[in-house]
Amino acid sequence: MGTLARVDRMETLSALGRFRDSRPLLSHHDALRAEADGQGYLLVSQTIPIEDVLSLRRSVLEVCGELGWLDHDAPLMDGIAARSVQIGDYRDPLWVELQRRILPSPEFAAVAESAQLLGILEALYAGPVQGGKGSVVRVFSPNSADLTTPAHQDHFYTRGSEQMWTVWVPLGDCPVELGGLSLIPGSHRHGLLGHEGDNGARGVPGLEDAEWVAGDFACGDLLMFNCLTVHRALPNFTANRLRLSVDFRFEPA
Repeated sequence: MGTLARVDRMETLSALGRFRDSRPLLSHHDALRAEADGQGYLLVSQTIPIEDVLSLRRSVLEVCGELGWLDHDAPLMDGIAARSVQIGDYRDPLWVELQRRILPSPEFAAVAESAQLLGILEALYAGPVQGGKGSVVRVFSPNSADLTTPAHQDHFYTRGSEQMWTVWVPLGDCPVELGGLSLIPGSHRHGLLGHEGDNGARGVPGLEDAEWVAGDFACGDLLMFNCLTVHRALPNFTANRLRLSVDFRFEPA
């Protein structure tokens, strides 16, 4: 990691709190629901089988290579971006092609339908769940700060039930400098906030001084949050690595 990335990582962490790991609460469903109600998010470490995460990572990177986004001289699973590539614009036809190729795949389904993941959601909702509410695979390149997802609430886009939760899974280790997620604990209690900006990047303004939390993610971790919880992506500070992740959305059946 270069000097600039180290400095940016230190500055980012110094301005952010840290996620609370809810894994110890998995066998205490009332406490898990109380944590979710109070914080608006659950970070659960080492949950999704690592082999399933890495299998999906390989599938995504294979498509990325075919789309011209990878340095073909580097090992595939390293996810090294092609020189000067900028990825993250949801209106890009190549981004749409990535969704078309990955979302129907068995590798994607293996992570989305993980027994461990569904078990947490069933504990959260105290009953069965249903998905299919807007799954997405995301790829973000370095040196693309203008494409970084701003602070927003998913409910602004999804509408429907306020009981919807998003599950975010990084496809591999995701340290802060690679551009994980950050959120504001308890922000779901304030209802739907005003969003400003163009159609491609609407966000909630004026949150620079809010108490954001973030942290490093390991392969197999998941972060889930209520559709009213304010969250954002962090910039990808690395010199040449792609940040890969997937989103799933669920609500009570």
